[in-house]
Amino acid sequence: MEAAENRVGRGTWARYKLAQAQFTSWVKQTADKIVSRNPNADQTEIVETAPAPAKESRRQKKARAKATVTPLADPRLETNVESAKSVHWTELEILALKIADNAEPEQIPDAAVNILRDVVNLRKKSFKFFSGAAAKRPADRKLQESNQTHAHIINVLERILAKFEALTSARRKDTKNEKPDEKNPMGLSDLINMFTHLEVQTPPDAAEDNDQADPPSEADRKSTRSKKPHKSKKSTKKPHQHRETRSCSRPSTTDHHDETSWLDTFDWGLPSADEDDEDDEFDFYMMVYCFFEDFNTIRNYVQERWCDYWYDRSVHPNTLAVITNAAFELFHMLEWDLMKALKFHPELTRYEWMMDMLFIQVGLEHIDYDSYDDLNQEEHDERLWRDEADWLAFPSYCTIIRTLKNIPPGNVPMLPPSARKQVVYGAHNMKTWQEFEHTISFQMITEGSLLKALKKNGQVPPKLPAEPLLLQDWQESLKRHAVTSSLIFSFHLWVDIRHIMEKDVVNPFNEMQRTGQRVVNSLRLHDPSSVTRDRAFKREYKDRIQDTTEFLLEDFTYEDKLFRFQQMGIDEDPDEFFLLKNEPVWAGLLDFRARLVHSEMGHQFAAFTYILEAASYLYHAARAADPSLPLWPNMEKLNETYLDDSIFKSGFLGVGDPVTIIHNYQLAIKPPAGWDGPPDLASRSGFAQSVKIRRTLYYRYGFAEEDYYYEIAYMEHLAMHRLQLERRRGTPRTLVGSTREANELLENGENGEDVNGTTTAVTTTGTYSVAPPKLDEKTEEYLRRKAVLSKLSPIEMLQLVDDSIQTLLEGLLQLDYLQLFDEAKLFLEEVMDGYGPEMQQRVNFKDTEVDPPARLDKLPTYLGEDLKAAAEAGDGKESEIIGKLVEVAREFLTQARFGEDASVSPEEAAIEAAAFEEAAKKFLALRSTTT
Repeated sequence: MEAAENRVGRGTWARYKLAQAQFTSWVKQTADKIVSRNPNADQTEIVETAPAPAKESRRQKKARAKATVTPLADPRLETNVESAKSVHWTELEILALKIADNAEPEQIPDAAVNILRDVVNLRKKSFKFFSGAAAKRPADRKLQESNQTHAHIINVLERILAKFEALTSARRKDTKNEKPDEKNPMGLSDLINMFTHLEVQTPPDAAEDNDQADPPSEADRKSTRSKKPHKSKKSTKKPHQHRETRSCSRPSTTDHHDETSWLDTFDWGLPSADEDDEDDEFDFYMMVYCFFEDFNTIRNYVQERWCDYWYDRSVHPNTLAVITNAAFELFHMLEWDLMKALKFHPELTRYEWMMDMLFIQVGLEHIDYDSYDDLNQEEHDERLWRDEADWLAFPSYCTIIRTLKNIPPGNVPMLPPSARKQVVYGAHNMKTWQEFEHTISFQMITEGSLLKALKKNGQVPPKLPAEPLLLQDWQESLKRHAVTSSLIFSFHLWVDIRHIMEKDVVNPFNEMQRTGQRVVNSLRLHDPSSVTRDRAFKREYKDRIQDTTEFLLEDFTYEDKLFRFQQMGIDEDPDEFFLLKNEPVWAGLLDFRARLVHSEMGHQFAAFTYILEAASYLYHAARAADPSLPLWPNMEKLNETYLDDSIFKSGFLGVGDPVTIIHNYQLAIKPPAGWDGPPDLASRSGFAQSVKIRRTLYYRYGFAEEDYYYEIAYMEHLAMHRLQLERRRGTPRTLVGSTREANELLENGENGEDVNGTTTAVTTTGTYSVAPPKLDEKTEEYLRRKAVLSKLSPIEMLQLVDDSIQTLLEGLLQLDYLQLFDEAKLFLEEVMDGYGPEMQQRVNFKDTEVDPPARLDKLPTYLGEDLKAAAEAGDGKESEIIGKLVEVAREFLTQARFGEDASVSPEEAAIEAAAFEEAAKKFLALRSTTT
């Protein structure tokens, strides 16, 4: 897992905490400005404010200890978290009321109001549970005082919110804008907009504060798509425990008295009460609650996308597989964040402990427990199972624990096909769901155990191509006999998917086999030795053919299963491809991987020559001379893979003279400065976003053993591509700038020169010693986009991945580079033949294995020489040369089968491959007899 400050994405709790810090920083800065302009504003009176504690709090001690350290940071990249943490809530009320009583309406940004409203709502959620516990423990003075403090804090924040809302309402009234819906909480845009209102601040401490991030967004929780009701939310299983009470009955580990608060029965892993940190209990409960809430938000999003496929096939199975595996990775990220927040008490991050607190001892914020009172036992159990146990993934936890107890270390459970229980779909209550879950879980568990054995025996690589994280986690669990929350969450989501797909679970496998056969046949028909001597590429090309064949077209587990059956005396043959037929995520990932391999290998293959560029320029020259020529579909798709201002496109885009286009070909194939080797993909530039996204995903899923972009690192690259955040000079190159980088940004010269090269005076305002830099509009937008990366919620990250994959499948992956290479080669041959024997002799190409296709890419150069000679001679042969090109192009574009489906069935592909091999054998035999 990457360092928190250098990765993309935050969970709900971390986002909430950063929002508090942002709001507090804004309040301090704005109040300081108002006091500096209006000294009388410092006389604001505050009523109903509880006295501040006499003893200095832990946060105040930390803030005072660091008061002398004020490193610089870019205000658009980070907030003053440490400064915010040092503000007691009583001081916050004073500062906020100064602003409310003295600020103009336009000085109160909507973003600040939305953030404060969401903070108040989240505190109210927690207070509901504290007040319930206080009612059950009237003799517990500590708990009563704690709840009074919480209630007073909420009242203070509500007063501040009411005053700020009054100011923003007045502003809207003046501008004749409608009042926004107060139920709509803050979103990502509010967090980003707050950067505009924050000045130079102290960056957070790298070791202590990188768990601070943006708050939750209701849009994230409710970003669901309308579904048919019985599919959008499935029923789940029965828990093993019944709710008898919501108060803790275990003896306290921190107090020897029996009547201590229910809060004292838990070791919160946070400072004790004598440290005067009144937010600790609130923080811990909401930290754990938000952890499970994020899980269910991600789960609901992925569920509904699979429903989209099941109902109307509106989502590609590849997209579903990638976002599901991304969800598994996000579960790891959220668990890692939680463990880091409680690093001194790791036992509190165990699933058993958290489940016990939420399910048995305290309860869930969104459940109305009073509604349980009038239910009979059967209805009570059904509600408990459907609303609580399922939300906590408790049934999956029970299944995994039961399995680990029943599988001795080193054993691989095996069942003959005849003894395997048939899956019954359509589960609708607790009993039928239990049967369904047990049946499909056994399928996953046995196959995962076999994979572990194959890896341990060295029969397959340690990491299989596009292997889902769930399978890897299960194998790790078998090794250690330990269970993580991320494994439980992933397994729970996988069971949901199986329930949604029903008998269609085999569809991704069928699609995978068709894709695999097509890709293997295409790669085998193109020999990389004909275009390059690059050994590394030829080895990679060969490896991709081999692993695509082995893992998509062959059942790599079959031989081992057959051997185990024989050893156990089972007189049956194993079912072929049983795992991939019943595991839609891995089948979809392998299918997607094959498409990536085909596109990436094809692109690299074609890039070793200038065949595509030569054909493209002659094609566009012909269309410039005669716009009525038919379109070349694959060539038009190739154009979309380049930016409009790229070197490749600039030679023909918007150029109407065919002679100029042909002459511009020399600029298109000119290698970049410092490039002295043969052409390849690295020598090209100006690619569109889709090519960069494909490369990112290829390095994530294209390799067998290598783990280039493990977990969420590749998501950061996808987000950067989608937000168009390329590394460029003159702007910060990291997600959160270090002190040194921020100083370089601000201190661009000893004389106060800012980033735009102008001179400005450095001012001192309050505790801030440096004025914020004046940035140009482009740099400002770049910094704001950079800030977005670290503030993305899990759902926003999934949506970015979803959109990237779907766009790729509908765009770039529709382009067959190898097919286009063949088309371009054929077109250039026809152009060469059209100009007669003289041109054939100059090009010196014959369609044999002896002559490399690269000779054909000289054809536009020779035509340019002829056009130049004709222009100098003034004999009018230029029009004749262009006319011949148009004639050949028309014949080629008219006769080519561009409109037909390029895909073939496995049977047709096998016949085609056999014919190719037979022709190659005859040619080699003929050549050996003539030499």
